[in-house]
Amino acid sequence: MIKQPRKSIYRLTPTITQIVLSLLLMLLIWNIPQNALAADVSPEDLKSIVRTRDIALEALNTRDFTKVAPYLHPNFTITTVDNQVFHKVPEFEKYWNQQFSNTIQDIKMKFKGDTLRTFLTPGIDIATGEATTTFSFKDGKSADMDVRWTAVLQKLQDKWVIQSLHFSSNLLNNPVLNAAQQLGKMVAIGAGLVGFIVGALLMLVLRSRSRTRTQRN
Repeated sequence: MIKQPRKSIYRLTPTITQIVLSLLLMLLIWNIPQNALAADVSPEDLKSIVRTRDIALEALNTRDFTKVAPYLHPNFTITTVDNQVFHKVPEFEKYWNQQFSNTIQDIKMKFKGDTLRTFLTPGIDIATGEATTTFSFKDGKSADMDVRWTAVLQKLQDKWVIQSLHFSSNLLNNPVLNAAQQLGKMVAIGAGLVGFIVGALLMLVLRSRSRTRTQRN
């Protein structure tokens, strides 16, 4: 009787082996200290990242998006505070220019505090920070709105480009919404005053006519 060789229970199939190796690789990458990844980023790369950030900020403040276009990833994504998503520069430029309505004269943004950076790889940077947006209204008033931003930058052909950019803010503390509400209140008060004046004039006219008719009788 020929004995069949036993299959070892410890022998892994190729599929299981790939899964195990993938998990070990993920654990290895996960446990790599961030300072080890940052150590692979040269000072020139850090300067290039800051330069890309400053160019994007200048584009928003000057409404000139021609300079920032080369620093945007071919498949970039911009998510605005009001949860609108854009993938093309002309579409976002149109949206941004529409913010300057009958009440808003200018919008300026400036960074505040430190920028927190996490390098997933030496060529991918996730940056988060805070900024202050100042709204200048045509009536001479101004208001600030604090925003948070998150950007993913990727190094492509020796240039750091913006792959995605997301803004968020406290919608309950929105100076544009507050200005619109104040304008609505002023319009309502004005309409009420006009209605009162018209009603008072109408009563005077009716009384005058009533007196005239009484005198004739």
